[in-house]
Amino acid sequence: MEETLYIIGNGFDLHHGIASKYSDFKIYLAKHDRDLLYALENLYDYEDIWGDFEKNLLTISRETFIKYISPFLPANEVDDDDFTYAELFFSQDHAGDLVDELTKSLRKRFHQWIRTLNMPIGYEQRLIKIDNNARFLSFNYTDFIETAYKVPLYKICYLHGKKSDKIGNIILGHGESPENSLENWLKKNDKKKRFQSRLKNKRNRYHNNSNPTYLAYFLEDERKGNWGSEAKYHAINFAVERIEDYYEQSFKNFYKVLQTHQGFISSLNKIKRIIVLGHSLSKVDMPYFEKILEINSNPKNIEWEVSFHSDANLSRINEFAQELNIHPSHIKKFRLGERLLSYYK
Repeated sequence: MEETLYIIGNGFDLHHGIASKYSDFKIYLAKHDRDLLYALENLYDYEDIWGDFEKNLLTISRETFIKYISPFLPANEVDDDDFTYAELFFSQDHAGDLVDELTKSLRKRFHQWIRTLNMPIGYEQRLIKIDNNARFLSFNYTDFIETAYKVPLYKICYLHGKKSDKIGNIILGHGESPENSLENWLKKNDKKKRFQSRLKNKRNRYHNNSNPTYLAYFLEDERKGNWGSEAKYHAINFAVERIEDYYEQSFKNFYKVLQTHQGFISSLNKIKRIIVLGHSLSKVDMPYFEKILEINSNPKNIEWEVSFHSDANLSRINEFAQELNIHPSHIKKFRLGERLLSYYK
């Protein structure tokens, strides 16, 4: 049984000269889908969504979402002569289309971009020494560990899918459950003035709050809501359903991923050495590392080797070791360039 496990992250591809940063995906969208690019850069509460792209997918604001669709909410009562159900369906379709754009279309475009990534000319000079008899757990969607290093497929687990999968079937998203996301957002915002039940107007007179976000999430008794019309009531409630659909569809469900790869993960119980190549050790992926240690028969004695790109990464490795209770004597740090195959020839 193999006793060494390699954990592969995007830094592995970058080391070989592959343009696989999230900022490269941004460049791809600028050429192929400007509407999606606009949505990603304008509907999220983050100045630079590309820095930690998957984590930042959680930062789309429910308030921002509702503001975006508010101009399309129906203006007339259901029983008005001027009312048409097209008004109601238009706002619903607009909300649904936006969610689809930021989930299904995003995964599709991201997957299409992954398929454009190839090893550059001269990549052979960047190959590193690896043990082909080991096991490989890849967080990447690219398959260069197979094609460039000739590692047999049965030794590799692509946690979130790979480029040759059916378009759109890869896993992409943030790591916070929809339930936690909603609870945290409500706690963060429930004391804000604009979300209180009674507000003052410019004449210092109180009126019932008609803010669509307040009505959607903070109103305790729907019967007392300042909805404006029955049609708007239905449209706002439908919008809430679609917004929460977004958080569900953009959630990278750790438990489902583990279930899919249960056989491979359970086979790691005798691993004695873990070599991390180009992984950022981000918080969103910590549950996977924790699971590997949980199922291991002797986790305290695992020897770790973790690559880093720059000195700025060293502090993150130290934090990672502390979080997983890895003793400093059991973790070594190295640069990928230190292990070039050419050094061994």
